[in-house]
Amino acid sequence: MSAPGVIAVTGPGSFIGRRLVDRLLERSPKLRVLALDQRRPFRLDSRVRFHRVDFTEPTADGHCAEILVRERAEAVVHTAFRTSPTPDLEMDHELETIGSLHIMNACAAAKVKRLVVASSTMLYGPRPDNPNFLTEANPLRGHPDAHSVEDRVEMEGLLSDWRQRHPDSEVTVLRPCWIMGPTYWDHVTRFFSLPVVPMLLGYDPLMQFVHEEDCLHAFERATLSPHPGVFNVVARGVLPLSTILRLAGKRILPLPASLLYRMAYYPSQGQTGDPPAGFYDYLRYLWVADGERGWEAFGEPAYTTKEAWISFVSARRMRRYR
Repeated sequence: MSAPGVIAVTGPGSFIGRRLVDRLLERSPKLRVLALDQRRPFRLDSRVRFHRVDFTEPTADGHCAEILVRERAEAVVHTAFRTSPTPDLEMDHELETIGSLHIMNACAAAKVKRLVVASSTMLYGPRPDNPNFLTEANPLRGHPDAHSVEDRVEMEGLLSDWRQRHPDSEVTVLRPCWIMGPTYWDHVTRFFSLPVVPMLLGYDPLMQFVHEEDCLHAFERATLSPHPGVFNVVARGVLPLSTILRLAGKRILPLPASLLYRMAYYPSQGQTGDPPAGFYDYLRYLWVADGERGWEAFGEPAYTTKEAWISFVSARRMRRYR
């Protein structure tokens, strides 16, 4: 299959899901787009056929399969993941791991030809012994204190097994790094929006971003043309954490790891359900991904890491004058 005529997008309320739906509708008026989610997103385009599905329900796979068969879906793009982790660890696991398994079972039952799944380079895990650039072949070591990362590591393990059992289905896994841009917002961009940004004393890891438009372009290409396999979706270039903060004119507050983790423990638990190490270790150790395979498949990214960061910072500054 080259270009599918009917595409189902799960999680149209997520950033990637919502923006991908808009791009697909602009791409071709003949393309039929389905949206599957628990709630109908606000301002969903009237041309999209919305179907209410709760992916955490035990019967979600059967319900979803019926919809895919009835609508004759040829491709499924699975973006029904949390943009940011929540304190409800059990529900996050039900949605991101068990819900993804329901999607796989539904695709198998409906004989869907193409499955595109949103993942993240965070799954490689921040480690002091990581190589300078992590390729798609490196193991997903995750982080024991980041439950959302661990849920997605489990999901990718299930997906790998499913792909071997269903060789007729074309499976694409896209792993974006931290997304930056004028409209993207999650717990990472919220942290970098602080006027004073804490840093771990003695650590200044290399950081890597991808612009929201380059990320969406990769998802669009993977949806409309065959690109089986796993791909890191990253921008070119890396910058030390201290450099990107200085570029933004941020004040830096260096703190020892023991003190920062102790101070941030209760706020972190309340906001994400994880200890501080589940986030701050990504600002402590290296986890930069190699993007050559993704650039070869989807084309040269329009923005470098530095340009993606400046795009985010500039947009935040302009909002002050509105």
